[in-house]
Amino acid sequence: MSYLPNEPTTFINIKLTDEGRRLLSLGQLTYNKAVLSDREINYGIDRTGVYEIGCDNRVIAPKDDAPTFAQPISYDGSSAFTISVFSARQIITAATESTGFFTGETNSWAIDFDEYYGSNTIDYSVGSPDGTSTITLAGGGTGYFPNAGDLMYVPWETIQASGSTYDPSTLILSGNPTNNLWYRVYSADTGASTVTVDRAIPNFGGSAITTTQIINTYFYPFNGIEEYYGSAATVDTRVWNMNIIRTSSVEGTNSSISGYTSYGSIQYNGTKQYMGFYDETRQFGVVHYTNEFTGNTYAEQLVEKSVEIDIPNVMWHRYPSTAGQGTAYGIKLYDYAGSTIFDNVAQTTFRELRDGTSTSNFVVGRVYHKLKMIVITDPELLTAISYKSNRNYTVPGLNVDSTPVPLSPLTTSSATGLLNTGYTYFVTYAMESDDAYSAGTSFGYPKVLPCQYIQRIDGVVDNVGSPQYLRGFFNTSYFPYLRDASGMDSYSGTGWNLNKAQLLVNKVDTTTSPNVDLNTIPTDGWRLISSGLTGNGVFTGTSTTISSSDITAHQFVVSQEDYDSGTTYVLDSTFYDTNDYNATGLTFGNESFFFGNIKTSILATSFKSVMTVLVPDQDFNSSTQNPSYDGLQDNDTYITEVGILNNNNQLVAVGKPTYPLKKNTARYLAFQLEIDF
Repeated sequence: MSYLPNEPTTFINIKLTDEGRRLLSLGQLTYNKAVLSDREINYGIDRTGVYEIGCDNRVIAPKDDAPTFAQPISYDGSSAFTISVFSARQIITAATESTGFFTGETNSWAIDFDEYYGSNTIDYSVGSPDGTSTITLAGGGTGYFPNAGDLMYVPWETIQASGSTYDPSTLILSGNPTNNLWYRVYSADTGASTVTVDRAIPNFGGSAITTTQIINTYFYPFNGIEEYYGSAATVDTRVWNMNIIRTSSVEGTNSSISGYTSYGSIQYNGTKQYMGFYDETRQFGVVHYTNEFTGNTYAEQLVEKSVEIDIPNVMWHRYPSTAGQGTAYGIKLYDYAGSTIFDNVAQTTFRELRDGTSTSNFVVGRVYHKLKMIVITDPELLTAISYKSNRNYTVPGLNVDSTPVPLSPLTTSSATGLLNTGYTYFVTYAMESDDAYSAGTSFGYPKVLPCQYIQRIDGVVDNVGSPQYLRGFFNTSYFPYLRDASGMDSYSGTGWNLNKAQLLVNKVDTTTSPNVDLNTIPTDGWRLISSGLTGNGVFTGTSTTISSSDITAHQFVVSQEDYDSGTTYVLDSTFYDTNDYNATGLTFGNESFFFGNIKTSILATSFKSVMTVLVPDQDFNSSTQNPSYDGLQDNDTYITEVGILNNNNQLVAVGKPTYPLKKNTARYLAFQLEIDF
């Protein structure tokens, strides 16, 4: 047994009995009548004049298996009386802290040490990184040494002429937008302190490296939500889940390469259908909180216009900065701007998720507050947070249109336009850095996935039937982190670099594929536009590294000859292999936790059964059920229990006041009992 806690004011604690809960499970619970009890009162003590029952007596708390009343009558001998019952709705809200993998705040995030297996270090001067898939951990046994199957997270920093380094004690520092990449450990040799991962690491010169740069590397559980974060292995599960579902294969996937049905997270594809996203949404990222052993952490729904999402390790191409001079990085997303929209397919509401707080900011997804789900639909943002993309930076889409004339020195006499009628053209571009580090020439980063913003243009001819030329160009402000050689040195090896940008075009015959549109972008048949007559499909800049000013000033103008001289694009083996993905391999869709922080307010709706109990002044002023009561000496009675009965006189709930309620002919009592659902 237990007692109700002492409180400065009296309230009535009510609880369903076992019988009440049984009837509730059958859908037969009703509240019809009440009886009052004084069976916890010793009236003799009150007659001493030095003890006040109403203030001093402790009352036993209501129990599930509550003792029933000997008869369904009140303490004064009267029959159970009728009560009135109505339903009330109550909204409860609360704010949550920013929870996830990072501590701190915007532009000064640091990794949360509580949310990973452990860390180690990589020393550039001890034989790694060298462009192979094996690295040496400088910390060896002094730090965490991984097991096969672990995820490895590395904030790479390229070598600079200045030889400067950043502090490895924290992951994210303002002014250090680094190339942070995920890998999966194939094997680990503790004796040699070497780790082999699923694909090639950057090539910074291997054993020829003389710099003393040291960086941290961090190790996380694969499928961590099921195996670690949501399994009570951690004291407090503070991370959200994330699954990136692809219902279309990555561009360049031919018949010899496994397609999207072999990708991770494919089992979540029904969620895309549920929310009314169809083929036009080729990638679909769902951020959710499906963790065990955490209770109802986020209540029943998220509060609209309260969601803030931080992804500190992404270099977002729309970051407000002069081109090439971006320093702070990370992206912050909000559901603040715009109106609430009803999704006719999902039959619930959502708000658009934007990279800022106004309607002029860019939409990257949706927040379904009642489902407690965040959906990221922007393909470039999804690429930057994918484990397998080899880049944590996003790039802008091409602006694509037609032009009647080629670039000089070509003329309409020496070249032919590409955009023939009867064809649809899909256009994007690939980015390459030269393989090995060479000061001022290349910075050693491996191949990355092409731009995932894919444009479409239909064939068009001029007034004499000549096909137009395909033109592509960029907005001027969307390369904030692109560094050429001098910029890479000036900004201490941060940002990303580019040695070549090359158009990718997929030409589809609409006579044989009449229904082709952006919903049915083909995955094979892509062509890397090559030299042609003047190399208009390839841009290498004015020096060996491309500056942001170079690329934004450039226009691609593609002729039929440029297209014909191109080569078929096939997805590089960097992005797939034949290793068993479920053992130690890594493929698209293998993300399981959201590597970021989420802050929101939460909301719960409580429905109350409210029972009004009236105790008139002329009633309940004597007791026939309590043997300690003496009608000649006692002027007051005390209520210590309210029994709620159904029509069959079954005790379904019991209410107990904090202190006994005094009753006499001068007191008319009215109180309400509330049970929340």
